[in-house]
Amino acid sequence: MRSAPVDPVEQLLDEIARLLAVLIARDRTLQDTISDLNSAGFGPTRISELTGTTAAYANTAINRAKKKKEPR
Repeated sequence: MRSAPVDPVEQLLDEIARLLAVLIARDRTLQDTISDLNSAGFGPTRISELTGTTAAYANTAINRAKKKKEPR
């Protein structure tokens, strides 16, 4: 996990990002939340920081979501 921001503005932005991740996650599965965050442009490392998972877990969830969307 990345260290806490030192700059007060960066710290506030980080808190806002975390709050938005919580709002996105309400009444949703972790898989759906990770997929939504990825669709919003976040990568596995940042998603893991926002959701409290590992980057490997986030990456796996992203890949599963992509496979679900592929036409059969």
